[in-house]
Amino acid sequence: MGTAPLFALLLQSALAGAAALLARRAKPVALVLGAAAFLGAPWLAGPNALLRGLSALLGGVALLRVVDTVRFREPWSAWRRVLHVLSFVDSRTLRRAPPHLDFLALVRALLWAAPAAAGFYVAHSPRLLVRWGAGLVLAYAVVESGYLLTGAAYRALGFVAPRLHVSPVASLSVGELWGVRWARPVSAWLRETCFRPLARRGHPRVGLLLGFVLSGVGHAYPVFVAIDLPMGAMMFAFFLVQGVFVILEIRLGASRWSRPARRVWTVSIMVASSPLFVEPALRVLGYP
Repeated sequence: MGTAPLFALLLQSALAGAAALLARRAKPVALVLGAAAFLGAPWLAGPNALLRGLSALLGGVALLRVVDTVRFREPWSAWRRVLHVLSFVDSRTLRRAPPHLDFLALVRALLWAAPAAAGFYVAHSPRLLVRWGAGLVLAYAVVESGYLLTGAAYRALGFVAPRLHVSPVASLSVGELWGVRWARPVSAWLRETCFRPLARRGHPRVGLLLGFVLSGVGHAYPVFVAIDLPMGAMMFAFFLVQGVFVILEIRLGASRWSRPARRVWTVSIMVASSPLFVEPALRVLGYP
């Protein structure tokens, strides 16, 4: 494995930290440094595809935080801005609490490891439907377990992180899934940064689609860095499809449909489009 992944991580941290320090006085330079942490540093993370992908993912999070420091006029000191860009979770959403070892979160993370392991094993199946179904379970379980561990780490440092998901299976529309229930800290950032500014200018659907485009880039670029352009394009297509269907269900007036019809619509779209996400993710994990 070598020292390349560590070097890439340190370089990303240095670029993001410098961007935070310059965010007030030289905004274009800060954005360039943040972009370099996302676009450039991951290529230095070594030959391992998974580590390159993770490096790009962390660089993408750092870029989001740099955008925060440039856009918002928070009365923060320079070091407060540095801490913000180096935080995996948006530091504005963290709530202070006495430091505590959250055993419950650790136990829940361990429990999620069981379906993750099962999905990891079954995804080796040569049958595509089995492979993709197991990969979907693997992806969901890894995200849940990883965020629980992240939350436990913040809790040990004296912060409570916001919830990641709110019963995604209860979604009655694609828009509800992405806007209300899935990855809420991310959807809140996209809503604040993409949707609301354009909605105030009378272009809500453009803002909505832009949010999915940026989310697609944030997921596709790590796949591109880890594997290749076709797999990255497949990942990007997944998010673009979601945006198109959200706009379509608005135009069709899906909110007036019966609950069973809305549930069938949502499940059908998510299941049918999931291979666009799952296959690139499996390739990053080393599956042939």
